[in-house]
Amino acid sequence: MIKHKRAYGLVSAILIGSMFFSLMLPVASAQVISQVASLDSWQPPEDFVNPVTLKINEFRAAGLSDEEITVQLAALGMGWYPATGATWIGEALSPEEADEMLMRKPATESSTKSESMQPGSATRTVVGRTSVMRTNKYSWTGVAAEIVCGSMSTSSGGTLRHYLCVQLGDLDCGTDWAEIVVTHNYGEVYKWYLFDLDEGAWIFLGNKNTPAYATDTFVIMLSGVKDSHGWVYDVWINYVWKASGHISSHYVQAGHQKEIYSEGQFTDDTSDAIFFYNWLHDGSSWSYWTNSTSTKWLAQDPLLGSHTLQPSSYKWRTWTQN
Repeated sequence: MIKHKRAYGLVSAILIGSMFFSLMLPVASAQVISQVASLDSWQPPEDFVNPVTLKINEFRAAGLSDEEITVQLAALGMGWYPATGATWIGEALSPEEADEMLMRKPATESSTKSESMQPGSATRTVVGRTSVMRTNKYSWTGVAAEIVCGSMSTSSGGTLRHYLCVQLGDLDCGTDWAEIVVTHNYGEVYKWYLFDLDEGAWIFLGNKNTPAYATDTFVIMLSGVKDSHGWVYDVWINYVWKASGHISSHYVQAGHQKEIYSEGQFTDDTSDAIFFYNWLHDGSSWSYWTNSTSTKWLAQDPLLGSHTLQPSSYKWRTWTQN
């Protein structure tokens, strides 16, 4: 009889523990979903040819014109900019959609303070604030980060557009550069874009297909290939190829930005954007972004930020707080 009571007690304890665990799951799911840094030795597959280029070659072999190829690619969810050869998985914006997006330029020390932008053909003025983490030297061929986006809060009458950016190129002068942009605009879901003014401008790469607080890995790196339009770069999101384009220089700046835009008032974030692990590529391998790299930090209220040197790399946190 005593054995049966002990058995019943053990079963009860297991059931109670299971119920407690199931109750805790919703709380845990609201926390950051992180992962172990894994980019240290990662390189694109050897002799990699992106799927859009493979399709272009296939259509050319079938005798299709550039215009016909562009139409066929669009039907497959792919894009091509024949003028330069830029390729992507996703879609270019229509003129109407492009009018609603902000034209881009990297932040400078002055533009973080009182930047105003005119979105497309709209008559309203949009005020922007920017927080920046950027290399001072033009020494790099790639940049990568593991990012948890956080709330990227927006509201009616407050922050209307909210961007997180991973950038590569001539960022101080803003003459030739490209960036991955994560957007969370008022009334929209989180989205992934590429911006490259010389090669199609805004390219929609798709809705963010991971949970809001998941860790996503973003990579822009030069492939080492140069053609008549410059050095070829590739964009990878969570180690899946998304796009390619060109930058004129082989060694450039790397940077991250958090940006908010409104008509004058901004919305407090309920959680930070966190750049957990950050890497720089030097043409042959990845290294962690640490205090051995000359780095500038810019921010202007109500955008705030902090950086700490973790065992591996800088951790950069940035948030909006009025």
